[in-house]
Amino acid sequence: MISIGFYTSVIEPHVQKIGKLTILKWVAYFSEIVVSSQIFGEIYDKIRFRIGKKTYCFAYGNANKCNFGVQMSFIGLLVSMYSLTLSVFLKYSNLPPIMKWGELELCAFRLGLWLVTGYRLDSWFKSKFIRKYKTSQSRPRDKLEKIQRMEKLIGPSVRKVSKMFSYTIFSLILSIGILCKEKWENYKEIKNEKKENN
Repeated sequence: MISIGFYTSVIEPHVQKIGKLTILKWVAYFSEIVVSSQIFGEIYDKIRFRIGKKTYCFAYGNANKCNFGVQMSFIGLLVSMYSLTLSVFLKYSNLPPIMKWGELELCAFRLGLWLVTGYRLDSWFKSKFIRKYKTSQSRPRDKLEKIQRMEKLIGPSVRKVSKMFSYTIFSLILSIGILCKEKWENYKEIKNEKKENN
């Protein structure tokens, strides 16, 4: 009973004031931040690793390709964090024009960034392993042992990164859908206000 009273007296008025679509949008942004931070951390900590002064990247071919993944995922993470904070601040305060970026444009930028990054990393992974462990090589037992070692070393991390990419893209598509719906609702409100004034 207390929880129901708390919801109706405190939470529900705030939800109505902010708007259900805005809250859904913030949840989508937040989930994108969580997932993209997982991608960044997994590539930086597990897939790319140092031994002495040398950096190795067994999954994608060389350290530069891993660094590409780290840098792109970090940019995506920063832009998604900016999108969430921008959306929250626009709701409660006035920001200088230089800080006001279109939310839809930021979502489109992030979607393009993640699609390109995911595609590049996936194609590098496939081409590296097809080239290295192709069927025409001799000594199939040695090849099988190498594949098993690689599976233990980087298999779970590569699969996790691939899964997180699909979650990130899903979050972005959801965000874009919510933003389009929000814009349509705002357009209808403005149209109705004009009709009432006339």
